[in-house]
Amino acid sequence: MKILSRITVIIMTSVFGVQIGFVNAADGVPEVSRDVRAKVAIGKLQVQKQAALLYVKGMTCPSCAIGIRVKLSKLDFVDRNRFKRGIEMDCNNQLLTVALKDGTSPNWTRIEQEIDNAGYVAVEWFSMQKDELKSYPFLKVAE
Repeated sequence: MKILSRITVIIMTSVFGVQIGFVNAADGVPEVSRDVRAKVAIGKLQVQKQAALLYVKGMTCPSCAIGIRVKLSKLDFVDRNRFKRGIEMDCNNQLLTVALKDGTSPNWTRIEQEIDNAGYVAVEWFSMQKDELKSYPFLKVAE
């Protein structure tokens, strides 16, 4: 998707001499620092119950990241009645919240696979333990 946008801009520029303003991950919102992301993650985890929170590298444009929502919302443990089809994308902080059905736990392997299938990288997931943020790297990133 990102490559196609860049090719379209190049073609439009060379053929018509006009630059069209596309916003994509490279041109849009820059990734925030780890410290900023951690502060936002703490706030989200304190408010959201029965939800999984993770950092997705490059998720800086909601339109580009729609594939993540499409793929994750099909997972059997996702509560599609919350957020937008069970997925909240915070592209300003590259954080993704997955609403979980009552009594279920996230399947981190399946989440990582579906994010990868959407063309993004799931870097780590978060939890709160005794008022302290803990992060856990996904296997693909840890290798």
